[in-house]
Amino acid sequence: MITDAAPERRRPGSAIRPAVLALLAALCSAALAQPAPARSTAEEAVALMAKAQAYVRSHGLDKAAAEFNRPTSPFNSKSEINRHGDLYIYSVDRQGFQLIHGINARIRGTNKYDMRDPNGVYVIRELVRLCFATPEGRGWAQYQWPHPITKQMQTKRGYVERVPGSELCLGTGIYL
Repeated sequence: MITDAAPERRRPGSAIRPAVLALLAALCSAALAQPAPARSTAEEAVALMAKAQAYVRSHGLDKAAAEFNRPTSPFNSKSEINRHGDLYIYSVDRQGFQLIHGINARIRGTNKYDMRDPNGVYVIRELVRLCFATPEGRGWAQYQWPHPITKQMQTKRGYVERVPGSELCLGTGIYL
């Protein structure tokens, strides 16, 4: 058979290119197919808070603060009461002082009242307002915060609850 078409010329290494692209596509598909880390629900966060409040009642605030400040505490790490390991306990008082932070020791003993998230939300101010300016002494606030496992900035719904008979609120939260 005679044709007028010139024979196809391949550049050196051009046969490798489709194989590399196929490999990259397979790797990307595998990465996307990995299940996202399991996330705690609002109900699980409230249940953890109930256990934290019970711990304060039975052990006192000083012992509870020491326990809640341990990153390996069952309140702050994967455990029977923190099934996914993405919850942890923190605290705020009326002025924004944080006595407790279950995973970030640099926050403990600091005042973060004026801290803003990347969207400009005054995180601690809102948690203080929910805890001390509402009749219920508890509530949910939404803001951006680093995920304790992935370390990526994510939307978080923080939940705070006032410790009865004190000027302290305990908090935890879920990632959306």
